[in-house]
Amino acid sequence: MEHNTQPNNLLAANQEAVMLEFVEQEDGKLVLRSASDSEEDAPWVSIEFSDKVKDILGGDVQFIGQHMIHAAIQSLMQKQLSQWHANVYDQEPEHFS
Repeated sequence: MEHNTQPNNLLAANQEAVMLEFVEQEDGKLVLRSASDSEEDAPWVSIEFSDKVKDILGGDVQFIGQHMIHAAIQSLMQKQLSQWHANVYDQEPEHFS
């Protein structure tokens, strides 16, 4: 029995290898962007903590921001994996046992 393991067209179009960078801008905003983007390009994700939260977090601001980004990436990857599995399992087999 042969299975089609190709993801649906939406996922295939979005599977491009990209090098990302997580940086703190001069204004204190944490941003995730493509390493090939210029600083004028809009970041993929930005996190900005208020001064009050920065005081509470102290030196952990970038650490907390990095974990927030990591959680978002994990959620996206899980969603893509679930869609891929749904695509594979929703296909009707050519032959039944």
